[in-house]
Amino acid sequence: MDVNALMVFLIPNARRWITDQRNKHRPHSSALTPQTIRSLHQYFRHVTLERAQIRIVDQIENPPFYTDLIKMGIEGLIDFRKMAGITFDDTILINKLCSGIPPPLTLMFHEFVHVAQYGLLGVGEFARQYVLGWAENGFSYESIPLEFEAFALQTQFERSPQSYFSVEEVIEKRQGIIH
Repeated sequence: MDVNALMVFLIPNARRWITDQRNKHRPHSSALTPQTIRSLHQYFRHVTLERAQIRIVDQIENPPFYTDLIKMGIEGLIDFRKMAGITFDDTILINKLCSGIPPPLTLMFHEFVHVAQYGLLGVGEFARQYVLGWAENGFSYESIPLEFEAFALQTQFERSPQSYFSVEEVIEKRQGIIH
């Protein structure tokens, strides 16, 4: 399989899917509860918490371009239908069948790491890094650097919830973003 050709196909399709899903769900999403903001404000910048909204859904959809990937013989596709949550830029979808209502704070933390990543990278660069990280790491979800970072920060949050840190500063350092 030609990975470069796959990336030429996949990156713009992933970017389009992210934007389409964000635009589809954003009008039906809600602002964070004051309790969630209080719980996360020591970890995330105010702008990140302000711009994000949440929507509880029955199931998260797989991308429409999966049909083409299956025809190409790509295996190990991420089954988003089984995910507890997913973030499309500033809109977080929570799968009510997988997460419970209200969703666990650790799940919210993980998804907010993605909101922060999108905020710092933009949708196009996030999509590029996500897809490239997936392909370069054997099509393994857990090995995608953006996911690895979100899980590592989530673990740090879970292990020491009173040891505050700035998620955005961690991301900026890893990405080499200078302010």
